Amino acid sequence: MKKTKKNRKLLIQITAIVLPLFLILIGAVVWLCYRSAVNSYLSAQNENIERDLDEAYLSLVDSLDAEKEKENEWLISYLESSNDRKLDPLTEEEWEEMDIETEGENVYWTHEWLMSLSDKMQNYAARVWFNNWRQMIKFESESYNYEKLLLMDVSEGHEGMVLCEYSNGEETHEFGYRYDLDMTRHKELEKAIEDNSPDTIYELSGDFSDNDNSYYIAYKPMVFSGKTKAMLCIAYKWDTFKNSIDSDFLNAFILIAAGLLLTMGVLLFLLYRRAVRPVTKIQKALINYTGDKNSAMIVKEMLEINEKNELGYLADVISDLSLEIDHYTKESLRVQKELYDSKVQIMVSQIRPHFMYNALSSIAILCKLDPETAYEATVTFSDYLRGNMDSLKQTAPVPFTKELEHLKKYLYIEKLRFDDMLNIEYDIQATNFELPLLSIQPIVENAVKHGVGMKKTGGTVKISSIETDDAYEVIISDDGVGFDMDAPKKDDGRSHVGMENTRKRLRDMCGAELIITSKPGEGTTARVIIPKKDKEEEQ
Repeated sequence: MKKTKKNRKLLIQITAIVLPLFLILIGAVVWLCYRSAVNSYLSAQNENIERDLDEAYLSLVDSLDAEKEKENEWLISYLESSNDRKLDPLTEEEWEEMDIETEGENVYWTHEWLMSLSDKMQNYAARVWFNNWRQMIKFESESYNYEKLLLMDVSEGHEGMVLCEYSNGEETHEFGYRYDLDMTRHKELEKAIEDNSPDTIYELSGDFSDNDNSYYIAYKPMVFSGKTKAMLCIAYKWDTFKNSIDSDFLNAFILIAAGLLLTMGVLLFLLYRRAVRPVTKIQKALINYTGDKNSAMIVKEMLEINEKNELGYLADVISDLSLEIDHYTKESLRVQKELYDSKVQIMVSQIRPHFMYNALSSIAILCKLDPETAYEATVTFSDYLRGNMDSLKQTAPVPFTKELEHLKKYLYIEKLRFDDMLNIEYDIQATNFELPLLSIQPIVENAVKHGVGMKKTGGTVKISSIETDDAYEVIISDDGVGFDMDAPKKDDGRSHVGMENTRKRLRDMCGAELIITSKPGEGTTARVIIPKKDKEEEQ
């Protein structure tokens, strides 16, 4: 009984020495981690924001040949003098009037051309230009859900005047609205304007809110002819930033604190049981492993720990874990590379230069022959390209109806090119299933390009979907030239991986099978068989 009391006293004495030091250490680590987390978070956010600003800036100025700074400077100056006017898009009558007025001009949108226009025509030109800017800023705001995306005048006498402002795609303040911009509270902004520096600057401000919200704002100066004329700004609510930091840090703190307290208890127990040396060896091995990730070395060091207790078992687990980490790290890198390569291959294969040239040429011809159809074709082509870009972000199967909608856009564009040489038939009997995005289009493209497109008299491409007892099927058939399935592949310098990538994506993402049959002179049929899933498999 006396021995038990002594043991307890010794444990209490060790705890009384270690615990205060341990708590002080936790406090210091927590403070340093918090400051480091805040700085790291803002640094990472600044890099993302600056990249977004550069993209928005380039989409804004490059579309209007921003190398001609005088023209951009003219537009800013015109907007400053017109802040009491409405600069709505041109009506049809105004477009016609502008076309008539500028007919025969050889150079458009140059400074000399703008200055040669009458006041009325200058107003028309400024409205066209300004509304292009506004649409681009709206598109960027809708695409990235910015809290605020603001184009603001900072010329002398016009500081704080809104040119365009959108929040999550919705216009918040109209052109001409003035923020009460007190430059004494924006030293970095004031210095950037005075220095005419093009570098992005950041600040925490409350001047851009109709309420008590503070914003974390990034400014991208628009410098024309060596003078800062305007600022492109992205603003985020500071409370959102702070809550994100605090939330992440709180979770990390709880995990760290729990882990440290558990570690302290284990260390006290091991010290009491004279296990300092094995623990020190394990700790040293783990520290080395976090630096060099040398699995062979840590396995060797763990085998040297011969304790017949939990420490010995821990050494075995660490050895196994290090080998598993090594294996899964390599496997993860391989899978990520394959996925990235597959996505890039899909995007590149779907946006072929010749297809784009042919589509744009067809639209150009329609602009003269049938402007209404040309307009419809332009919108369809734009939606088609956007769908291709979205495929890079899509990691899960999509409804067949979405794939079919994108496919119809592609075939609509091809129909413009081939006209009566390409007939398209649909027999859609089943739609209640999912498949990878852009998995049917490559098959249809082969039918158009290598099937019907190679046939002098043209032909028909038919897209069907049916439901069977245990699967859904999508069938793409054509009556084109066909091919000999037993013939060896041609060595024409191409990779021929497009269809294999499609086959692999169908198999990996929804367990589907792609079966292709063909006969020379009769055509080709491709069947995509997607097995049905029960509720447990779907979950």
